[in-house]
Amino acid sequence: MTNTRISIGKSDLVTAAQKGAMASQDVESLWTTLQEAARAQQPKGGFDMAQLFYYAGGVLVMLAMGWFMSLANDHFGLGAVFAMSLAYGAGFSALGYKLRFHDGQRIAGAVLFVLAVLMVPFAVALGLNLSGLDARLTGLQEPLVLELATLFAGLAAVRFVKVSLLSAPVFASLWLLTMTTAGIISGENNSFFGFGSNYFTWVSVAMGFALLAGATTVDVRLGRGEDYSWWGYLFGVAAFWIPLSLLDSGSEVARLAYFGVNVLMMIASVVLARKVFLLAGSIGAVYYVTHLLWSLFAGSLLFPFVLIGAGLGVIMLGVQYRRHQAGIESAIVAVVPQAIRNCLPGR
Repeated sequence: MTNTRISIGKSDLVTAAQKGAMASQDVESLWTTLQEAARAQQPKGGFDMAQLFYYAGGVLVMLAMGWFMSLANDHFGLGAVFAMSLAYGAGFSALGYKLRFHDGQRIAGAVLFVLAVLMVPFAVALGLNLSGLDARLTGLQEPLVLELATLFAGLAAVRFVKVSLLSAPVFASLWLLTMTTAGIISGENNSFFGFGSNYFTWVSVAMGFALLAGATTVDVRLGRGEDYSWWGYLFGVAAFWIPLSLLDSGSEVARLAYFGVNVLMMIASVVLARKVFLLAGSIGAVYYVTHLLWSLFAGSLLFPFVLIGAGLGVIMLGVQYRRHQAGIESAIVAVVPQAIRNCLPGR
């Protein structure tokens, strides 16, 4: 018996019921079941034009909110803006609830809930200002309070809505919290963008590694049906790789070690089946190769020809990898101990 896939519509079920092939009262329940099964089989990690519209619309809403609130503060006062921020947060939540739980629009609803979560630090900042509590907070203490509020709001939203997009503000808040806490401990009023300091750079690298470990744990335990770990990998790679790439001691040994880290990230993309590692690792590896060629052939007419040759070599390497991808990836995974291999996510 062949496993033939066919496309049917609700009208086909109605016709089948009219011909006596099924009971007419079962048409609605069967059609609902088939729709839910079709949605479940769609890849959760895909990205289509509708999602682009959802995300772009969310960004536009946040930009408009920031602009409007700044003008509203001048015209209506701080108290009115605080009330509006609460109203907008509630409105985003209500619309997100309708889209997510009544209309079946998972991503669109999740975007609205993200907007509601992002209104929380805004409302908290206004509340601190209205109550005068902001005057008691010094240095980075106020950003710390706002980041904690965002974290708790994000965790509550993830627990209630159960859509992976809502894990984005959670992982982002954890990264920001770490950098802010590092600034408070060091006594420097510089946190997230303090990558010029080796202290903040290594704090971010360490936090990035912790986020990646946490994302892997979530990936193993919860799987990728509702992919909560995707954003953890994204922010983990960003926190780990970006400051590491900006760190340049001037030592060729350190640069070689950086190249090795990027190669390991590309291997991790195979082991964990996550392309974000491959993207970052390949950019870092190409950067190091370009630096090496520049060091060897700087000021020489040979440099552009060597660079062209290196580029063509990388392309051919990609061709060979594509041809033997299954064998290469199987060989890489085979090196991993069996006990760990059994727990690998995405396999």
